[in-house]
Amino acid sequence: MFAAQLTQQLIDFIRSLREQGILDDRFDQIKELEDENPGLVVEVLTVAIRSADFTIDELEKKLSGTVIDYSKVKELTLKLKGISASVGGCRVAAACIELQEAYVANNKERCVAGFDVVKSEYLVLRENLNHILQAETKQHN
Repeated sequence: MFAAQLTQQLIDFIRSLREQGILDDRFDQIKELEDENPGLVVEVLTVAIRSADFTIDELEKKLSGTVIDYSKVKELTLKLKGISASVGGCRVAAACIELQEAYVANNKERCVAGFDVVKSEYLVLRENLNHILQAETKQHN
């Protein structure tokens, strides 16, 4: 009974995230693959969070300097966009598009403002992915 209740709570939570536009169908695709690969969701989310945390930190460093290496900002933004999209983090991926427009224009102020939005969206995504990780871990234990 407890396991079924946990499963339903997780399903409801993920549905809520989709309704809020935080996650998209890509997350569901990962979840479906877990039937064949137990623990896949935990593994994918753990790697994605670790990679995204590192990328956010690197972007912040690159944008805090007096001179911005726009090619490096581009590389890191595309990496973060890919990481986010791979787990269904559609709001982060969308925010990355705004940041892309700023670095294409070589506009430091827009890059910093765009990064603030990206980071804010990522923090929301990370908090929710961590919640899913905790629930998934409880289900498998």
